[in-house]
Amino acid sequence: MNKNILILSVIILTVAIFAIIGAAVQPQLSLDEQNIIVDSVIQTINPQALADSIGATVEARVLTKIGLIPDTSVPTATAPSATLPVLSATVGIAENLIASVTPESYQGLHAKFVNSYAYTEGGDNGNQKTFETEYTPNTLFTFDVVFENDGTVNWPPQVEMRNTGSVSTYTGHRPNVIVDTSNNPVKPGDRLGFSISAHGSEELGWHTFYFQLYDAVSGVPIPGGYGYFSYLAK
Repeated sequence: MNKNILILSVIILTVAIFAIIGAAVQPQLSLDEQNIIVDSVIQTINPQALADSIGATVEARVLTKIGLIPDTSVPTATAPSATLPVLSATVGIAENLIASVTPESYQGLHAKFVNSYAYTEGGDNGNQKTFETEYTPNTLFTFDVVFENDGTVNWPPQVEMRNTGSVSTYTGHRPNVIVDTSNNPVKPGDRLGFSISAHGSEELGWHTFYFQLYDAVSGVPIPGGYGYFSYLAK
């Protein structure tokens, strides 16, 4: 009995000694050292690849839930050659479904803002354009605002671009511009630019003008037809 107690005591003492040594030898990291390690791990992560992977996984699960893609989580005894035509057909259906959810164009009348830019005209022929984003006070220039017909019907025969507001002072020489498209219809996929003369403001800093497209005859706004132009007065 005493011998067993002695052996047990020796074992407990040995384990305690190793535990104390381990605790003494184990390095203690400071908060800065821990942050360095965490940052180095984060830098090895590819956020785009992670987002793509998550998106693909969610999409596959949704399509599986609605029955457009067979559930492959449990292997089946069906020969691969027999399932290939079915899988090909379901992939085609899935692609059509995704395309219908994210259409390339809007149904009916619609417009989208493409870009805007400013320029001055001159040179030997008087029509050479110099594009700038900065203008000194009272310097004359022209700016164009470009829209695209991303709907499924032609735009109205007369389209108006109307100034609807601005950040700081609006220095355009007119509040709107009307383009007659009767002889050159703006078809789906076509683009149209609207030009307005302006001058650099005496209020230095950035200026932004906002615009909306309208059917010039009925006065009804064209859906999606809102855009802007910005320049720096200095």
